[in-house]
Amino acid sequence: MRRKEVRPLLLLLTAAACLLLMGGCKENVVQEETRAPATVSPALIQQAAPAATAPRPTPTPAPSPPPVPASTIPTTGRTAYLTFDDGPSDHTDRILDILKQDDVRATFFVNGNATPEGIRLYRRIAAEGHAIGNHTYSHSYARIYASVQAYKADTEKLNDLLERAVGFRPDMLRFPGGSNNRLADKAGGKGIMRRIIGSMEAEGYSYVDWNVSSTDAAQAVQPTAEIVGAVLGSSRGKRQIIVLMHDAAGKTTTVEALPAIIDGLKNQGFRFDKLSRHSFAFRFADARTGATPP
Repeated sequence: MRRKEVRPLLLLLTAAACLLLMGGCKENVVQEETRAPATVSPALIQQAAPAATAPRPTPTPAPSPPPVPASTIPTTGRTAYLTFDDGPSDHTDRILDILKQDDVRATFFVNGNATPEGIRLYRRIAAEGHAIGNHTYSHSYARIYASVQAYKADTEKLNDLLERAVGFRPDMLRFPGGSNNRLADKAGGKGIMRRIIGSMEAEGYSYVDWNVSSTDAAQAVQPTAEIVGAVLGSSRGKRQIIVLMHDAAGKTTTVEALPAIIDGLKNQGFRFDKLSRHSFAFRFADARTGATPP
């Protein structure tokens, strides 16, 4: 074969070889691009990933403060206990009318009145929601303070009457003249009041005096303005008051003063209530010794 014919043939074979080599390279590149990514070990992923943030705790509400015992809760209210001694009489109806009109409850320390009118008034007092206390049947200092036995007998006589009239026997007393009166000594000797008080308490009775006087017993007929002024003036500065008044026969100005007394006490911030064994109970003996009344 001639040399001139061989050179073109070699060039042709060289070109073909190059084409074959380029095709193989291209196939290798495609295979690398389409190959699935290598699987990485989960342990390696966990090591590489940032540490997970710990969950935040649920907020716990602040505990509620313990309830305040009732005995430590400050009491800001003011209470007035209106009391009427020595009835019932022809003035009792008018007093009850005024109390009903003003929706006020009061306490009546009554004496003995076995007449039909007296029985009716006892029943009206009880029916209209007022309290009834025992002020002895006779209210005679010479009789009731002669001895412990005399006082008991007079008290029980009234309770017998009240049980027939209103169906109960009051266990709350007010001593005529108060628990510190000196007239009792003339009837029963020195110390008679102390002995009577001890005996009646042993029998289950409680007693109540007063810390505001209307002065309506200072004279037969005390001027209306004097009664109103005495009650309103003595009530200032007190949180609980027990007001002494009388519904005995002849106490006309007490009836006249009552509406102004109720209005004046309301203006001072008082509410009204009736006495009981469990209510405020002012006693002169407690006041002398500085003891807190029950």
